Amino acid sequence: MTISVENLLVCSTAGKIYALNKTDGSQIWKSDLSGIHDGVASLFVSSDKVYIGMNGFLVALNLVDGMEVWRNSLAGMGYNEVSLLVTTPNPEEGTSSGVQNAVVIVASYGKVCGLTSDSGDILWKNGLKDGGYDLPSIILDSSDTVLVGCGKKLYKINIRNGKTIWQKKISKCLFGCSYVTMATNQSSLQNSFMHAGFCNNPIAQHSIKDKEEKKYGAFLAIM
Repeated sequence: MTISVENLLVCSTAGKIYALNKTDGSQIWKSDLSGIHDGVASLFVSSDKVYIGMNGFLVALNLVDGMEVWRNSLAGMGYNEVSLLVTTPNPEEGTSSGVQNAVVIVASYGKVCGLTSDSGDILWKNGLKDGGYDLPSIILDSSDTVLVGCGKKLYKINIRNGKTIWQKKISKCLFGCSYVTMATNQSSLQNSFMHAGFCNNPIAQHSIKDKEEKKYGAFLAIM
């Protein structure tokens, strides 16, 4: 069945990815993401691909038929939830071929990295100095910079080379959830159009809280 990409709804549950016709709810394709265990998936649709971050992996699927284009195991990021966004190429810049590829920004386990959208190769990695090993949150600031929140700290990072422009500790609290949520006027306008986002649909935060509660329960059980 052929369908316009504008009518596709991509969703995830129980570690699988589905594409539905949002007009009548019929299923167009399904991907089992072989080799990646059940987890909370972050999704981002851009151009002809849907990008999935789950359990320390980043996978790109063809938006039309669901076939896997590439995957990256994100070495050094563990097997945790993944924050994800895809930049829009700056038309004023270009490569030797005259076309600039979008950059995929992923963050997990206290790190953030940029990958090429066409092949999934890592362009750069930033260890978010002194940010700990929490799940970072990310929002696009401009075509060249991304804002990252992690471990009660904020970072502004250059998308092209991964270098930290500035960093700021925003809290000295010793207790409480260290997941950072952020909003700018532009990011809120974008969320109002797509009606979804990590900061207003806290699925990742809920997953982290669930893990912490289980860990605390196990600790009490052996006391």
